[in-house]
Parts: sequence; C-alpha cells; structure tokens
Amino acid sequence: MDPIRVYIVDDHHLFIEGIYALFADVKMLEIVGYSMSPAEFLENFDEIEADVFLMDINMPEISGIALTKIVMERNPTTKILALTMYDDYKHVEKMLKSGAIGYALKSDNISELFKAIKSVQQGQKFISECIQEAIINRIGSVHELEESEDVSKSKLTKREIEILLLIIKEVPTKEIAEKLFISPRTVETHRKNIFAKANAKSAMSLLKYAIREGLVEV
Repeated sequence: MDPIRVYIVDDHHLFIEGIYALFADVKMLEIVGYSMSPAEFLENFDEIEADVFLMDINMPEISGIALTKIVMERNPTTKILALTMYDDYKHVEKMLKSGAIGYALKSDNISELFKAIKSVQQGQKFISECIQEAIINRIGSVHELEESEDVSKSKLTKREIEILLLIIKEVPTKEIAEKLFISPRTVETHRKNIFAKANAKSAMSLLKYAIREGLVEV
C-alpha cells in the first residue's frame, strides 16, 4: 500500500520541522512538502501532489479558514485537515463550513494525529477528542440536533441513524417504536447494533460518535 502523501501549510518553521521529525519513522506517511505562507501555497497548489493537506488557521495575509474556502473552490476534491491550537467551537464550525474534512489540535499525540490524517485521506470526517467536548458544550440541548445531509459514508444504516438520533435525544424505546412504526423489540435490536458499531457504552459516547462521524448537524 502506498503511503499517504501529506502537505503542510503553516507559517512556523519550527512546527514544520517537528512534523517531519514526528513522522520520520512512520512508513504509512510521506511528507511531500510545505508552504509557509498562503500566497506561496496558492501559487504552487496546482502542482502539489498530496492526499491530505494539514492547514493551520492563524496565518498572515489569509487565515486558514479563508484559504480553505479558496482551495475548495478551485478543487472541491481536496482533503484538508485543520491542524491548529484553537480548540473552541467557533473555529471548528468555520473551518468545517469552509470545506475541511477534519479538525485536529497541535497538542494531539502522534497516534491521534495519524488517525486524523488516515480518516481524512479516506474521506471520513474527523474531530479530535478534545474538540468533541467543546462541541458538546456548545450544543446546549441535544433536542436541537438534526441529522446531517451527508451520512452516505456511515457504517450505520439509514434506520440506525434515525434511531441513534432519537437515543441521544433520550427518547424512550417505546416512543421510538411508535414514531418509526416498529416494535419495541426491533428498536432494542437496532440499539444493540448501534452501540456495537459505534463502540459506545453510553448515550454521551454515542453523541461523541455521531459528532465525530458527521452524522448530526450541530
């Protein structure tokens, strides 16, 4: 299997050197280059052959949020992973709306970062564990959650996603059955399958799974 080709967009040379050192012995990753300014990156973008772009947010001239939007307009298939120090909901929301597939922190460990890169390369949404907490705190009420329009890549079925959304809204089994015109026993079967597929132990961990997988709009 070919290594995942990674390109870095960050204005801190020390950080770039750190990424090179961090993944020097990771055979499944290949750092193919970097740009230290948005202008330099845009000038060379069409010639860059990379699977995943690591994008900082706080950069001179153009923010990573604006740069991501420009890049996605030029090539909507580009896979961008935000890699930043910002752990607040506002930046997560803006970056993802601009077109980034994933959001990770510079403070994440190597295994978490590799997981993020691999997920984004496969076209799967990724949100760092710490960021999930910020999103949950921002939600306020789970009753306002709605199913995302982009759930086609989920390993859950359409019916399971419907039931998952009701579970994290704390709707009782009997009421779920009535809403979906199925038996309570069928709901329980779906519930077991959902928790198993999500590797979740509670409604809260199921909520984190739904956010991480992009199954809900927050």
